[in-house]
Formats: sequence, C-alpha cells, structure tokens
Amino acid sequence: MEKVNLKYDEIESELFSLINSITNLNIKYQKGTISDNFFQKAIKNAMNGLLKIDIYLKEKNVSLSKFLEDMNFIKEYDNAIKIFKDISNLDPSNEFIRNKNGILSQPTKKMRSYILELPGVASEITSSFITLMDALKLEGQSHLIIKLMKELKANIKKFDFPGLEDIQLKIKKIYKKASKNKTKLVSDTQFREKIVDRLYSVLKEFQQKLNVKT
Repeated sequence: MEKVNLKYDEIESELFSLINSITNLNIKYQKGTISDNFFQKAIKNAMNGLLKIDIYLKEKNVSLSKFLEDMNFIKEYDNAIKIFKDISNLDPSNEFIRNKNGILSQPTKKMRSYILELPGVASEITSSFITLMDALKLEGQSHLIIKLMKELKANIKKFDFPGLEDIQLKIKKIYKKASKNKTKLVSDTQFREKIVDRLYSVLKEFQQKLNVKT
C-alpha cells in the first residue's frame, strides 16, 4: 500500500500493537497470570481500538483487510478476532461474562454487538430511518412521526458504536427541530421534505461509516 501520509505509518504501528496485545493477553489469561477483570477491560479497550481504526480507514476509502494484507498481518488479525469470539461464546455460567447477579456484563454486551451483531444492528437502524422517511412522505400524523424519531434516536444510542457520536448528534438536532414544529409536520410539505432530505443524508453517512448498503 502506498503511504500517502504519516498517519498510515502510525496506523500500522497501532494495529501491530493492538493485535499483539490481544494475543499476549490471552496467553497470560490462560496461564492465570492476570485477573478476569483486567483481561476483560484490556480486551475491550483493544477491540475498541481496532474498530476505531476500521472506521478511520473506511472514511479514507481504504479496506482494513487490504491494509492488513499489505502488512502481511491477516493471520494474526484473524487469530485476535477468534480470541474475542471465543470469549464472547463462553458458557453463560462463566464468571467472565456474568456479574454477581447472573446478568451479562455491559462491556461484553457492547463488544458482541460491535463485532458479532453488526449486520443486524445496521439493518435495524436502516429500517428505522426508512420507516420514518416513509411516514413523512405519506404525511403521517405528527405524534406518529415524533414517535418514530424517538425510536430512531433510541436505536442509534442503544448500540453506541465507536464513531457514531456525530450521527447521534445530527439525529438529536432533527428530532429537536421537528418537536418544536409539530404543526408544520402536518401542514407544510416543504418542511417535511427538508427533514426527509436531511434524514437521507444522515442515513448515507451512517451506511458509509459501517460500510453497509440499504
């Protein structure tokens, strides 16, 4: 891969460090030299780091797999992901993924949604966008439109994917504007069309960040 700027050299170094960290952490955990709590937090941080790099590369129209291939580091990356998946699929009775009340721990929930449930996440959020835009085009009642906007906000917030903070803010602003103009939601066609256009723009940005399509 041609190095277009210093940032790519820094990414190579960061990828190398994060992937090796996951591997080394697993070795230490299997040997019993680090605690469950430390292992969980360290793996979560490393996976979040990998996801943020993936998002950054997508924004630059660079494939992570191609980047790793040029680094000759695909095997090591796949092994790191396998370690994470193995952890996520542990027996539910294992203390690593359960708290003292027997509930799946929040960090593990988030990590699993990031990696293992991403296609479903993208589909659910995309469906929320489309349903809301259809309601606006069909001149739905204001209370229904506001309800659908709340659902979209909740879906975006629920999955808390790294790099979606800007998307969350834009949806919040659209919701705030619509809430203050409920009458126009019904009577003003141009107002509804502007909201639809804005939602469509945010939807395309969301899809680009996650590299998915409608």
